[in-house]
Amino acid sequence: MDYAALAAQIREWGRELRFQAIGIADADLSAAEPRLLEWLAEGRHGEMEYMARHGALRARPAELKPGTLRVISCRMEYGSGNDEVPSQSEKAYIARYARG
Repeated sequence: MDYAALAAQIREWGRELRFQAIGIADADLSAAEPRLLEWLAEGRHGEMEYMARHGALRARPAELKPGTLRVISCRMEYGSGNDEVPSQSEKAYIARYARG
């Protein structure tokens, strides 16, 4: 199999679906796992309970889906980019995501 061609095709599909970025990463996250577990134990995930669910499995994609070799991540901007910026610097500005 031509993995470079497959990666290029995945990125092309991502662009067609209007994702702003597509990443393909190695599924071996063993080097990062101790730091992830420490980060979770320190409660740094705040109210994002989904981060704590399954704990170490977040660093072990192959245990979630046997045979996993790569992880594909996509980023999509949700803002329209047309938000008004306050003209007076002394006025507060509430981010679009916080306004609902």
